[in-house]
Amino acid sequence: MNLRSFFTLIGDLIEVLPTFGDAHWEDVESISGERPTVVLVSGFAATHRSLSVMRKRLKKDGFDVLVLSLDWGALSDGVRGLYRMAERLSAMVVALRKRRGKNGGKIYLVAHSAGGLVARYYVQLLGGWHYCDALITLATPHQGTWLAALGFFTHLILKARCLFQMLPVSPFMRRLNRTAWPDGFHLVSIYSKDDLMCPSGASRFPALDRGRIQNVEVKGLSHSDFLLSKQSYELLLKQLRSADEIPLALDG
Repeated sequence: MNLRSFFTLIGDLIEVLPTFGDAHWEDVESISGERPTVVLVSGFAATHRSLSVMRKRLKKDGFDVLVLSLDWGALSDGVRGLYRMAERLSAMVVALRKRRGKNGGKIYLVAHSAGGLVARYYVQLLGGWHYCDALITLATPHQGTWLAALGFFTHLILKARCLFQMLPVSPFMRRLNRTAWPDGFHLVSIYSKDDLMCPSGASRFPALDRGRIQNVEVKGLSHSDFLLSKQSYELLLKQLRSADEIPLALDG
């Protein structure tokens, strides 16, 4: 690791701090029901600023946006881990579907880091593929990551169960990767070889044999850049706008 990479990693680790999202970001009642909606699911490395930047960009480009993030004010995430967050996501999407009715706009899940594992659990094991139209993950450790173990020696110990579930050997990761991906459901995994917190070997989706799945590499992005950089956002926007045209089982 060179000096530049070292300081990039330190910067990403600094970003992994407790943050609180605005309450109205989760308010389903604020959604019109006509425009397509992005449910932005964040993991550990998401500050209020980075989520706010992503949210504003999406709204400017014609999407309604809901934000679901780790609840640092509750102990239940530390006890039940990512399961609870997946249940919160499920409740949010069900409420959104009820509000907008059959003729409402589409619902897309955009998930960063561990949020991608939450979204996958919802889609694969809680029936989320019935209610959403696509999932795009940004820097998500689809095969788990051993770096999560470092969190046990920091303030992140408050979310110990979440950290354990992110390890490659955890029952959570094993169940997730042994469960078939829903046939025909769109998934795009966007990753970078320059992301030292989520190496490309961990962030490439492991199975390309079912559904409409694509791995997309982008160069020069650190872990936190995925929520802030214009390059990452432009790629995300392109994928959202072409969600109905994602080719079958591509590996790009």
